[in-house]
Amino acid sequence: MKTRSYTRWTLAGSVFAFGLLFLGLMGVLPTLAAGGDPNTAHIAVQLGNGDVEMRRITFTQESISGLDALELAGFEVEATEQGAICRVEGTGCPTTNCFCAYASQNGRFWKYFYLSGGTWEAYETTGAPDVHVTDGMVELWSWGQTPPLTTQEITATQAALQWLRARQQANGGYGNPSSTIDTVLAVAAANEDPTSWESAEGNSLLDYLAANGSTYIETGPERAEAAGKLAMTVAAADADPRDFGGMNLVISMTEVYNPETGAFGATNWDQAYGMLGWRASGEAIPMTATQELTSRINTDGGWGYSTGLQSDVDTTALMLQALVTGGEPVTSTAVMSGVNFLESAQTREYQLYLPLVLNRSGAQQATPEGGTQDAGFPVVPSQESNANSTAFAVQGLIAAGQDPLGPRFTVDGTTPISYLLSLQLPDGGFAYQDRALGSDVYATQQVIPALVGKPFPYLGRAVAEREALDWIRTRQQPDGSFEGFNPGSTLDAVLAIAAAGEETQSFVRDGNTPLDYLEVQASGYVTQSAAAAGKFLAGVVAAGGEPESFAGLNLVDKLMEFYDAETGAFGSSTFDQSWAIIGLVAANEAVPANAVTHLREIDAENGGWGFMPNAEEPDVDSTALTLQALAAAGVPRATADVDDAFAFLHAAQNPDGGFPGFGGATDAASTGLALQALAAYDEAPESLTWTTVITDGTASRLTLHTPVDAVLKLQTTEGGFAGFSGPNDPFSTYQALPGIVGVAYPPRVDD
Repeated sequence: MKTRSYTRWTLAGSVFAFGLLFLGLMGVLPTLAAGGDPNTAHIAVQLGNGDVEMRRITFTQESISGLDALELAGFEVEATEQGAICRVEGTGCPTTNCFCAYASQNGRFWKYFYLSGGTWEAYETTGAPDVHVTDGMVELWSWGQTPPLTTQEITATQAALQWLRARQQANGGYGNPSSTIDTVLAVAAANEDPTSWESAEGNSLLDYLAANGSTYIETGPERAEAAGKLAMTVAAADADPRDFGGMNLVISMTEVYNPETGAFGATNWDQAYGMLGWRASGEAIPMTATQELTSRINTDGGWGYSTGLQSDVDTTALMLQALVTGGEPVTSTAVMSGVNFLESAQTREYQLYLPLVLNRSGAQQATPEGGTQDAGFPVVPSQESNANSTAFAVQGLIAAGQDPLGPRFTVDGTTPISYLLSLQLPDGGFAYQDRALGSDVYATQQVIPALVGKPFPYLGRAVAEREALDWIRTRQQPDGSFEGFNPGSTLDAVLAIAAAGEETQSFVRDGNTPLDYLEVQASGYVTQSAAAAGKFLAGVVAAGGEPESFAGLNLVDKLMEFYDAETGAFGSSTFDQSWAIIGLVAANEAVPANAVTHLREIDAENGGWGFMPNAEEPDVDSTALTLQALAAAGVPRATADVDDAFAFLHAAQNPDGGFPGFGGATDAASTGLALQALAAYDEAPESLTWTTVITDGTASRLTLHTPVDAVLKLQTTEGGFAGFSGPNDPFSTYQALPGIVGVAYPPRVDD
């Protein structure tokens, strides 16, 4: 298998963070303790590809100008003498012609927003030099994009990442493998790329783990815990646990697994991390492992570090994540007992060790003798709440289908999340318990996954790619074709294999390759429609065939037989036109200009494209395929019809981050196509621009969702993706794979 580098589309671009906690629908505003804390504000820059960089600033003045704030945040800014912002981070226009892109790039210029009640409001008449940025403000500079999602938890997370990144050591790590692993998990939870976290010497987080991982899992009695947690971490970082730093972590976990008892090692933490690492690596968790963990419940409903030890919050929360990952229903007795234990452990009595308490309006609320019902969680019941146990509890509750922001876990208007936010200091880090002791690395690492609402494990693209390719290989038929509605399905499979960087001709069944099958089908298929001819042309090129001499045919000539030079049309549908253009580009043939013009002119009435020309309503699949054709033909991102198409996709995106098929629910094939469209224009699908939350009460609104998250959740442990024919649907799998690896049609095949 070829090696390929993964570029994780980031939640906040280069990871620099900001952390305003705002009022309104988004929840409770944490108030910093009095006593000389500096003022803070939060500056965001949204680039043309939707990538968002966010940074927290501190200042001692009562207010600073918007221009000063932008520069204080460390962004590279070019402005006129009058203070008009022309270029930020290299995007924009020169100061000699500040609005050069207004006409040429569909009205683009640097738009200036501020956050008010959870909504972005534009500065209509006030420029950056005249804006007064005061304590607690959130500012956004956007280059022609829909303003991104932001919540109080997102801003707090970004500030924490900013603080944490500054503490990376020269070797890329955080002092030891365990702390480095916790950092990777925090970074991945926030949809950042751990490989982009590099020291000044060029060492990344994964470089450190690759160099030190074997020592980590081979020393100490907790070998199962270490192997499982490292495997889970590697997968979360979009690397493959089967091949990392010279290690096969799946084998490492197998060596400590007892198939007769279902036990991974000796402790409950061994068991949980073994199960979580196993699943993150793409393996199905044995039923015996889940049964073993349920058998270890204490009489109070919780779990201790090992069997027979006192139940504690951290362990119980981790066990819940492992149980649900192992297939235990959230309504099961085991899961509900764990939830009940956590509820009983939550701090609901007045405590005296915190300086303030917050109500839902964000104001300080007086409590007897200065105490607070902090709604956090202690290590064990009746002790003081702390950041780490509270964060673990939040992850466990969400895994168990509970909402930490809901009434069940709200105490006099405070929630576990508001408790965590009360521990954040102006520098962005989190205290463990006492803010006076300053920010704590371990607390900050642990709080981040809780603030974005993500329980373990995090599924990764490298594992998903490997598993999908392995499943596709099992779908090959004796004649060299692939299962599905053929020959179209075989072409879909060939394009997916090529997108993943594999040699299509290495897929052989009974001596037949995909090209062998396509040679037999060529003459009948390419005459069916322009869509068939264009797709066939793209597929043959992806498989390494000769487009001008294949099965006795010149496939380019066969495609051009459908072309009407007068109208620019290839056939009668959007798919005809798009696949024709994609096929020509794949074959390195010139695309007629009026063919591109025709495709742009047949868009739907409401932006985007439908299957038929000028459809009343667009759909995701047609729009996504058309965007790939336009990008392949060289149509710039900053054009009105492309802008409208992305606006349609943004509006069509489901709350779970995915994109709907024709039934409305998130569909693996449609989401895969949409991800390809985003890749065609270098959009950042894990940025805040494409991040969603669920607000209808069916899940916690705390959890952030992206298109990548959505499609990975639809993959089975067999490697296929759910679709029309069931859990492992060929069409959905062939379409999801290019989206996962972020490759648009036509895939670029190495010579």
